[in-house]
Amino acid sequence: MASRVHVNAPDASLEQMVLNHPSVQRMMNSKDSGSESVSLFTPGAADPLDLIDEILSDYIEVQTAKADAMAQEIEVMSNAIAEINRLWGLVMQDNLSHTDPNSNDTKTPLGDGASAGYLTEIDRLIREDLGNPDGIKVITGKDLDASKSWSVTYGELQELNATMTAYCDTIQVDLDTKQQEFKNVMTEITSAQEEIRDVRRAIVAVTQG
Repeated sequence: MASRVHVNAPDASLEQMVLNHPSVQRMMNSKDSGSESVSLFTPGAADPLDLIDEILSDYIEVQTAKADAMAQEIEVMSNAIAEINRLWGLVMQDNLSHTDPNSNDTKTPLGDGASAGYLTEIDRLIREDLGNPDGIKVITGKDLDASKSWSVTYGELQELNATMTAYCDTIQVDLDTKQQEFKNVMTEITSAQEEIRDVRRAIVAVTQG
């Protein structure tokens, strides 16, 4: 008993692989040219079960590579968000003690001392790991050098902290979407693996008579 190839409509990659397979292309070209249709069961044509096995195997390979790339991207983004939160916490810790919640006249350079290194690393994480060329500007509204030399009040520090939190929350939403897409791809791989097991059992049954 041959297993059917199920194609998920929203993701046409499997369908496209079927249509692009050389054996299927030969059948389609023969039909388009007006000549007698070439059946997969015609002597000399690809065995239908072997063909399905081959296409599903290729599909699993492609989807597995896609899943691996997605998993790596998710890991990088997750680590970046966690590290940005940690480093920004150190920036706040380093600066708050030099400000006064009751005075806007008491200011401190945002990036002097240890905070300079924290801001540099946050800028790198946003640019490289999260793919945003604006870097630290998404939090401070200024480039890295201007951010480091910016003298801020207690109130401005709190505003920056809220901006950082909102930015990370936005990235987390994007990350959640990617994680769901990853789960969907893994489900497709599992389904294809079940299909290919059915096909191979059918091939064994046919060869054994």
